[in-house]
Amino acid sequence: MKALLVLPILLCVCLCVQGQLRKQQFSFPNAGEYMVLKADFHQHTVFSDGQVWPTVRVVEAYEEDLDIIALSEHVEYRPHLNEFISHDHNHSFDLAQEEAKRYGVLLIRSAEVTRAMAPGHLNVIDIKDANPLEKFVNKQDSRDASTVIETLEEARRQGGFIFWNHTAYPSKDNKSHWYPIHETLKNKGLMMGIEIVNGERYEPIAFQWCLDYNLTILANTDVHTTMAQKRSADNFKVMTLVLAKEKTKEAVMDALCEHRTVALWNNQLMGRKEHVEPIVGHGVVARLTRVSEEKGLFEIENLTGMPFVFEFQELPEGFSIRNDVPCLVKENSVSALGASFKNGCPKTVKVKVKNVYVTPKQNLEMELPLVISER
Repeated sequence: MKALLVLPILLCVCLCVQGQLRKQQFSFPNAGEYMVLKADFHQHTVFSDGQVWPTVRVVEAYEEDLDIIALSEHVEYRPHLNEFISHDHNHSFDLAQEEAKRYGVLLIRSAEVTRAMAPGHLNVIDIKDANPLEKFVNKQDSRDASTVIETLEEARRQGGFIFWNHTAYPSKDNKSHWYPIHETLKNKGLMMGIEIVNGERYEPIAFQWCLDYNLTILANTDVHTTMAQKRSADNFKVMTLVLAKEKTKEAVMDALCEHRTVALWNNQLMGRKEHVEPIVGHGVVARLTRVSEEKGLFEIENLTGMPFVFEFQELPEGFSIRNDVPCLVKENSVSALGASFKNGCPKTVKVKVKNVYVTPKQNLEMELPLVISER
């Protein structure tokens, strides 16, 4: 009888624990006409070589405050397959779909084409059916790359967006190289973006390739364990910021095709100036409060979930603030500096944003408009 009572109690405890979600607020204001959506386009579950059930990824996305995820299961590598009745490559997506609707997470059907280097691994996003990709896999050697073009052409026929994953893996020297096959894939429209960040690793050369070849910039976790385990190892967020007109699959795919993305890694942003500048510009508010004829208080309020580090450039004549050290403005906070001005209050201040990059070696430089008030 006691044993019969224990089971319902355990079930109740499990249900209660599952219901106690801890959502981390990590937001960005709209960047002008675009929403700034947070995406992770490279995740795995037990339906390839991951360690969690597909619905767990959805709950994790809710807790991480992600707007979009893609379960990019390997087409060629499925070590847990014998544990399941279904061999359908779409099954993880199907299992997660209802949970994604419940938590407001946009789930995009995806797969990972896993071949030897070169070309390596590529993700195909927003395909209609992953199963036809399997017919191009060499059953004797699943890493055989000889049919990769045919595989990716099938993904493109389905309207898929294709990007190159972790450019240094699986190269023999653990470094990123641009091989002739990558040139071929780019020219054929079979590689439209590159993952410049994979988990804890950032590849500056991949960032430069995106700029040189007009490819979409992506940053993803490639998570296989739980997200909590991933974060305990990395201790920072990794995601792609998507500048989309609305939170719909169609708007997200339009943004990917138009290269309106920014990589977020280790509290840094990497992207084209026309994309990172509005994120910073709408994410902070600079204020100058006049307290006397020539004295005032200069404040920068950060409205985003990540810190920014500002270095002031070419201050207007007669205007001075402390600029011997960079100004750190933490997430969702305000930093203040004393200011003096002999020629009236300036309307803007030029800054270099030290943790925002428009090339691998060049920081974003921009003008912050000043909101002027009296005290």
